[in-house]
Amino acid sequence: METVLNPAGGVRLMSPIELQEGVASLSRGVYFKEASLDMTLSILTESAARMSGVERVSIWALTDDQGELRCLELYELTTAQHSRGGEIGADRYPAYFRALRSEKCIAADDAYQHPSTLEFAADYLPQHKITAMLATPIHIRGELQGVFCLEQVGSRQPWTTSHRLFAHAVANLVTLALVEYEAGEARRLALKANERLKAVFDASRDALLLTDGESGVVLDANRQAESLFGCARRDLVGKRQSQLYPESAGSEAIRNFRQVVDGQRHSDLVSEIQCSDGTLRAVEITTEVADLSDGQRLALEIFRPL
Repeated sequence: METVLNPAGGVRLMSPIELQEGVASLSRGVYFKEASLDMTLSILTESAARMSGVERVSIWALTDDQGELRCLELYELTTAQHSRGGEIGADRYPAYFRALRSEKCIAADDAYQHPSTLEFAADYLPQHKITAMLATPIHIRGELQGVFCLEQVGSRQPWTTSHRLFAHAVANLVTLALVEYEAGEARRLALKANERLKAVFDASRDALLLTDGESGVVLDANRQAESLFGCARRDLVGKRQSQLYPESAGSEAIRNFRQVVDGQRHSDLVSEIQCSDGTLRAVEITTEVADLSDGQRLALEIFRPL
C-alpha cells in the first residue's frame, strides 16, 4: 500500500492496481445516462476522494469567455461534505490558466513553490489549508473546458505516477459525463423546437401539407388540411401527389410540384383538389422548398381555398 496523503483523515491510498479497478468500476456505472449531471459529478468526486485518500476533490468548468473557472462540484473527505460555486479568475491567476492550456497536468508537490500554483499562496491555499495540488485539464473536442483537481490538506506527499494516471482517468469520466449532458441538452432543445414548430404548423390558418421532395409523398398535415380534404391526418399521411387531385388536374399539379422542387419555376398554382367524399374544390397552391443537412429535400405545400 502507498503512503497516507492525509493522516488526519485516517485514509490510506489504494495501490495502483486497486485505483485502476476503481476507475473501471466507475466507468461501468449506469448513472452516466440515468442520473442528472449534478448527481454524476457528485458520485465521481466522492468516489475519487475515497479511492485516493486525497482530502479535497473538485471539478471546475471554464466559462464561455474563458475568464473564470467555476466550481461545479467539491467533495471534502474528512467532513464528507459536498459543495459548489467557488470561482477562480484568469486575471488573478494567469500562470495557472496558462499552465492548464499548455500542460497535460499540473503536479504541484508544494503548491506554495510551484510556478503554476504559487499565485494561490496569498489567498486560496491558506484559506483551505491546501499544501499540494494536482490539476488535470478537461478537454472537449480539443478545447479546454475545465479542470479536475486533487488537493492535499495539512501534511503533503509527492504526487506519484499512479496519482497522475488516476486523475487523468477520472477526468476522462468527467468528460464523458459532460458530453452526455451536452448531447442530452441538444436532444431536449431539438424536441422542444420540434414541439414549437408543430404548434405553429397546427395553428396555421392555411391548410398545410409537408411532403417529401423526391417522392411527393405526404409526411404530415395540419388541422386545416384535415378540414379542407375532409379526412383525418392519418389518412393524408402517405398519400402521393396523384391522390390529392382529380384526374383532370392531376398531371398539371404533379408537373408543377416537380418543377418547383427542382427550382425550374415559381410556386403559385391554381388548381382543383379532390376531397375524401369525391367533391372538388378550387385552391391556390404555394410550395416552399427546404434542403435538410442530411440531403433530404422537403416541400411545404400551402393550400388556400378560392
